[in-house]
Amino acid sequence: MTESPKNASQEELEIVLPPGAEKGAVRDNLEVICFAMVLILFFKAFVGQQFKIPSASMRNTLMIGDHLLANKFIFAQPQWAWEEKLFPMRAVKRGDIIVFRYPIDRDQDYVKRCVALAGDTVEMRNKRLYVNGKQVTGPFEHQFGQSPEGPTPGPWPPQRYAGEAEHPLGLWRHTDAEVLALHDHNQIQGMNSLIQNGFKDQLGPITVPPGHVFAMGDNRDNSMDSRYWGFLPMDHLRGRPFIVWWSFREGDTDNDNGHVPEGPVDVASDFIDAARHFFTRTRWDRTGTIPE
Repeated sequence: MTESPKNASQEELEIVLPPGAEKGAVRDNLEVICFAMVLILFFKAFVGQQFKIPSASMRNTLMIGDHLLANKFIFAQPQWAWEEKLFPMRAVKRGDIIVFRYPIDRDQDYVKRCVALAGDTVEMRNKRLYVNGKQVTGPFEHQFGQSPEGPTPGPWPPQRYAGEAEHPLGLWRHTDAEVLALHDHNQIQGMNSLIQNGFKDQLGPITVPPGHVFAMGDNRDNSMDSRYWGFLPMDHLRGRPFIVWWSFREGDTDNDNGHVPEGPVDVASDFIDAARHFFTRTRWDRTGTIPE
């Protein structure tokens, strides 16, 4: 029996799928999800990471509830010359806002400003910062950090009133060796005693040792920084914030500290709170800005 023209036409139109094309929708979607997760993990580990500001230590440069995207490879140490040419890597500079692992608890991330590099001489004199004998100040430096109205921006020349400086008992000038000993994490109790006597407002002069930087918060009266826990090792650096992708006031006022989630329940609670108050608490004027 001869084949009818209709059946022959159907055979000619039959599409033969390539090997592996019939793997099914479930497997196909799982592969897409796995690939996306690999990309996200790679991006988070080597390119950029999201951070949230929970405290007022950098106010008003960074506000409580600012969500930052940090460039993680800018301070990386290139192993080959082509890396430095291909990627925008560089050494940390004075004035950079930096994200780093807290030296006393490396599971925590801190955000401060690098004010001095290795070899620089640092001195706090009556609440003013001096690096290599010259005062460092500007609009980024804020005083009266715990006032209800928020901190007041600089600059703060010596003749401008910046509040009463806390003076430690006796002579406040310490040698480099004494400060290094006080910054030893095994002697935190001794450091706390000195801090209570005004260590944050009167310090040095001291020299930043090799392989370290000196970090301070812009909100000088309300910042736990190198004045308290010592010099920051360079290998603790994680990156530099380059954009505030979202700014969300987490409380009724800008003075309310943010909440750091510690588990899935906290993450879900933060998500619900953000959804409820998204339009009323989002700082639209800060969202999308570049911190400097």
